[in-house]
Amino acid sequence: MLNKVATKLAASTFALSLVAAPVMAANYSDWDTDGNAGINESEFRAGFEQNKAFDTWDADDSGTLTQSEIETGVGDNQQAFNERYGDGWFGEWDANDDDAISEDEYYSGLYTSYDADNNNVIEEPEFGDVGDDMGDGGWFDV
Repeated sequence: MLNKVATKLAASTFALSLVAAPVMAANYSDWDTDGNAGINESEFRAGFEQNKAFDTWDADDSGTLTQSEIETGVGDNQQAFNERYGDGWFGEWDANDDDAISEDEYYSGLYTSYDADNNNVIEEPEFGDVGDDMGDGGWFDV
């Protein structure tokens, strides 16, 4: 009897950890790994890569994202996505103008977009938008 209870408790704890994982991934203190004020671009990328949106959205496995692939990935959240990043986000992120966004361009574009005051670090108030966009119902909730 005790063994059954322990097994059920362990299974429930594991299941809960799977549900809580996406929320934990967007925790400011988890992403600020060096403890300096703000999240730098390297910390941001390491934290954001855990999301796997880039890989999920890359439907043809080309290693780049087309505007169509991103729009398909974003789905019904396209209007909110455009409001967050601006109507010209694709052209701004596509630094080499090849009509595709590489992983580096993707993470750089995201980082710049969340750094609202353009001081090259994402402070905790700015990071709140990251959590919103990665959380349940956000466009990075993949």
